[in-house]
Amino acid sequence: MAGRVRGGVFSRLVALVARLRAVGGKRLADIVVVAVVAGAAAGAALYLGDTTPVRFVENVTYDLRLAFGAPKAQSDFAIIKMDDAATQAMAESSPCHCLAPIDKAWLGDLIAALDAKGVKAIAVDYLLDTWSSPEEFQDFERRIAGVKAPLIAVVDPARTPGVDFPVSKKVLYSDARALMHVDYDDVIRRYDPTPSRYQAFAVRVATAVTGMKPPTEEFDIRYRQRDPNVSDENMGAIAPSYSAAFVPFVPANLLKGKIAFIGSVTRSATADSSTPKEDMHATPLRFLPGHTQGTPGVEVHVHALSQILAGDKVRRPGPVLDTLMVLLAAVCGALLGRSTQRWWISLGIVLLGMAVLLGSAFGLYVYGALMIPMMTPLLGFAFGFFILSRLSAAELQTQRAFYSSTLERYLAPQVIDRMVDGREEVKIGAEEREITVMISDLENFSTLVATLPLDTFSEVINEYFDGVIDILWKHEAMIDKMTGDGIIAIFGAPVASNDHADKAIACAREIDQYALEIRERMIARGIKFGYTRMGLSSGIGLVGNFGGERRFNYTAYGEVVVIAARLEAANKTFGTRILFSGDTLKLAKKDVPIDAVGEIDLKGVPVPIPAYTTRTDAA
Repeated sequence: MAGRVRGGVFSRLVALVARLRAVGGKRLADIVVVAVVAGAAAGAALYLGDTTPVRFVENVTYDLRLAFGAPKAQSDFAIIKMDDAATQAMAESSPCHCLAPIDKAWLGDLIAALDAKGVKAIAVDYLLDTWSSPEEFQDFERRIAGVKAPLIAVVDPARTPGVDFPVSKKVLYSDARALMHVDYDDVIRRYDPTPSRYQAFAVRVATAVTGMKPPTEEFDIRYRQRDPNVSDENMGAIAPSYSAAFVPFVPANLLKGKIAFIGSVTRSATADSSTPKEDMHATPLRFLPGHTQGTPGVEVHVHALSQILAGDKVRRPGPVLDTLMVLLAAVCGALLGRSTQRWWISLGIVLLGMAVLLGSAFGLYVYGALMIPMMTPLLGFAFGFFILSRLSAAELQTQRAFYSSTLERYLAPQVIDRMVDGREEVKIGAEEREITVMISDLENFSTLVATLPLDTFSEVINEYFDGVIDILWKHEAMIDKMTGDGIIAIFGAPVASNDHADKAIACAREIDQYALEIRERMIARGIKFGYTRMGLSSGIGLVGNFGGERRFNYTAYGEVVVIAARLEAANKTFGTRILFSGDTLKLAKKDVPIDAVGEIDLKGVPVPIPAYTTRTDAA
């Protein structure tokens, strides 16, 4: 049976919506409810968007789009790796045989060798602002004197050129601190073009090579795909990578016209190398092979330079559009939530909404470089859907409780439940089913009506029927109809049961006890209250909805109903209060006191019917 809605937030909201509909009408009320729910859902989503768990998931979705939606790499670059082999070669040529700092003489020869192979520019991701002696600087200058390609190196912006270190006319100085660790996870997603008085490394290279106007505002790095021609040891690299130790042996055609970056790339160390990973940074590419332990810093600069040269960028909608997007998602969720579905359908709708949002976000980035927020719209959608679906469910539950409490006065609870739950289709039609029919009648009812004042009669008859109906429902009877002083009840329909005969007999016995008790009370009050007589019959009946399209009744037809009616009337002849047929006795499984009355002829029944009665303790 549909229960009453428990008190709480949603029940109060249901009451508020009902008042709103009463004042402004259903359409206006629905619009207001959707708008308010969507606004609340969007506000909650935007608030939660600043919390660490949501930011974490948002960052992951952002990084996945960057990694798997990356544009193809350009063929303008080459990476000269300072790997195990390079550091070993440098150490062997260095007078001190040391691995750090980088030997400037060795570096100068490397730069000259790259220039001789026709590179377009040379970018050195090593500090060139510390010199052991003026002679070391002069020796470096001599070694790079013939270099024609632009030479860009990084320096410490805290050091003053010409004061703290000598300035080379061949070198363009830049700041390598452009890699911005944003958010709490230290994943490099942004690039600062002017981190100090020097331009950022990639920006300085871009201006030196193209003379372009440099960017001035921070930007999201749009990472590129790996170069398709890199070998396994360079897995994930954005460009062909060569050990600095072997540059003299690299064919010139592989380097000609390239922008060569010199930097530490410890990814290329052999698997059993004891060389620690240096200058490695967590990036959105960490989900891809070759980047799981970090991306070399020099390659991050190459990704930024590639983006600058291509003229593209990661586009973001901005705060206003972000808010509107979350609000729109919340409205969609609220509108879908109005259809009060089963929980698994609701879950499916949320998951489908999530999939649509994920697919749309990925497509927008791949084809338009547009990076929309993921978590806040998703939360807005989910909150809007949940609130409206729960509100609609609470509203429906309230309506069901109201309709049920109203219909209980006319229909059996079993019928109401089956209709509300959708198990009993409300249509004209019937089926044959084995049932037990019980028909009762109150003796001297006409006299009772004629002799009692109206108020007293109403009180007496209502008390009588209240008790009888409670007993009928206790034994799962369906009340077919009430005929003034009598009741027609069906056992075994609409909900089928295999013990309907036992339930009917037990119900008749309990009604008999109750009827005797209320008769005694009424006689004590001076009211001539008669006996209650009942007839029971079991058999196949035609059960279902009968009537017209606009008005019908759930009832039963067949000989089983006729026999029950005739047995009820026969009680007067045999001086009994309960009579039931032999078919009912055959179906009964429980032992109760039974007396045989004999075979009796019943009007409208072609053959005599074996009849039985039962006694109650109060008899």
